[in-house]
Amino acid sequence: MKTAHDLPPCGSTPLPQSVVASTALESAPPASTVQPSPPASLDAPVPSTPSGLRATTVLLLGYAILITGNGLLSTLISLRLIQQQAPSIVVGIVQSAYYVGFMAGALWGGVLIGRVGHHRAFVTFAAAAACCALGYAAWNDASVWALLRFVTGFCLVGIYTVVESWLHQVASNAHRGRVFSAYLIANYLGVGIGQFLIGLADPAGFMLFSVVSALFSASLIPVALAGDMPAAQSHRAPGSKLALGISGLRAVATWAPLGLIGCAAAGMLNAAFYTMQPVFMRRLGYPVEDVAHFMGFALLAALVPQWPVLRLADRFDRRRIVLAITVVCTACSTLLFVLSGGPLLDVLGYLYVGLAFSLYGVLTSYVNDCIPADQRVAVSAGLLLIFSLGASSGPTLSSAMMSIAGPSGLYLFTAIVTGVLGVSTVRSLGMVPRAALPRG
Repeated sequence: MKTAHDLPPCGSTPLPQSVVASTALESAPPASTVQPSPPASLDAPVPSTPSGLRATTVLLLGYAILITGNGLLSTLISLRLIQQQAPSIVVGIVQSAYYVGFMAGALWGGVLIGRVGHHRAFVTFAAAAACCALGYAAWNDASVWALLRFVTGFCLVGIYTVVESWLHQVASNAHRGRVFSAYLIANYLGVGIGQFLIGLADPAGFMLFSVVSALFSASLIPVALAGDMPAAQSHRAPGSKLALGISGLRAVATWAPLGLIGCAAAGMLNAAFYTMQPVFMRRLGYPVEDVAHFMGFALLAALVPQWPVLRLADRFDRRRIVLAITVVCTACSTLLFVLSGGPLLDVLGYLYVGLAFSLYGVLTSYVNDCIPADQRVAVSAGLLLIFSLGASSGPTLSSAMMSIAGPSGLYLFTAIVTGVLGVSTVRSLGMVPRAALPRG
């Protein structure tokens, strides 16, 4: 018998009982950010044979190596620009270019995956990212770096697409949060480890960029040795990818409107922390080593709440979990803005990033509970589009706030974003409850 937890309200038009959740894919968070991507639609399930499971495990191993390099690269670029006395707004614009490339890759990068399959697409994207990593060391111009960040973002979203398409098609509504939490844990573990690699050399030199390139290249080894993987079967939908994404946004607005502002907010928060937290700490006088240690421990701390938060989201109305997260994040942001550093910076920072980075998993699970199965591919593209728009604006908007209010303006920005999301969640909870898709 289904309980009330099995049929949570979505605050949207009720789905007909004939609509059943099927193999469908949703987007996921940015990575260096736990940033999201549009998975290629697969019509056949991932094989449960030992060879199929082995291929999936090897793919995740290659992803973990690559994401470690990407975590190092994101913080390294901010530190390098600060050493060159670049204004905060320049750092924000350069880092925003990554998310603009992320959005472009979301719209057009999936074509390659559908054409050559997961295996070859992974190799192509990782090799291109490795070349870009060396480009940062070869050219010391902010405009060139912005272009390289754009290309890197395009490649990384392709990597996310390859990996997430394996995970999401096997996740039912009943277990979607837990499956997504396992993916986020692997992601944050890699990104967190990448922060500690900053201590290997001076950010002003060539060595750290070569380490990033080496990690990107090393990620190809397990994937290349894994043998052939089942090819992706591309989902052919009428119109362009942009039209598909816009169609998905309309579907989200109809079935789960909270998903629109929620995913945009998650993109802003993730990107602003990844790119501008090092700037915030350096402007307050923290040495490079302390910045690297904080970023590493903060992203490792983000592992801790993933499973319990998304486990709770599988049991209760996901919107209530979103509201609880936004309340705590707003309080932490306000304190960080007022205190401007001090002994509480680490504690509040760890608590903030752990909960803020849980938002996207809860929100995408909520949206996928509410939408019809035949809309999921379009909704996947739409969620990615709105997340990318948020992520591409996050570094620029937060750096502009820092230019006005000082380094602590970063947390004034996050307080505003989480506050707006909290108000929107309260409004969604005030709607007449209507049934969602059964979780199962």
